[in-house]
Amino acid sequence: MFDAELVLIDGTINLTGNTDTPATSTTVNATYGCAVVDIGAGGTPADGLVAVLMLPTAAVALSTLTGFIEASDTEDMTATTTGITELGKFGIANATKGIIVATEVTAAKVPIFVILRFSTDKRYIRANLTVNGTTEYNFYKVKCYLEPYAFRTM
Repeated sequence: MFDAELVLIDGTINLTGNTDTPATSTTVNATYGCAVVDIGAGGTPADGLVAVLMLPTAAVALSTLTGFIEASDTEDMTATTTGITELGKFGIANATKGIIVATEVTAAKVPIFVILRFSTDKRYIRANLTVNGTTEYNFYKVKCYLEPYAFRTM
């Protein structure tokens, strides 16, 4: 059983160092535009899921975004550091794995879609995206969602 929308970050807020708090509930946090997705007991299907990170607008110069997907059997993942599994990191070719820099997210290149395939036996999934600094660095209306059918072959 999947959450109806499979949306981890809804793109309603500008992603800055002040608004990059990871989700702690399956209810969308309006301040941060994020939610934990309940994929059901037993985790992903056998062929896994794909997390899609969409960067629709050029980033502010010198901004960096560290991003990964986490899973847990506990919805509120902030209560403990144990039981949280990092499933993979988002990255674009020129940066260190898991770090996206502003020079990779320019007006000439956007929108950018970063794809991360994963599988897990954990029930809850969230995106954990961190922007350097506070409001002076910005990746704007970032979206992140899960896709069960990407790359399906016939």
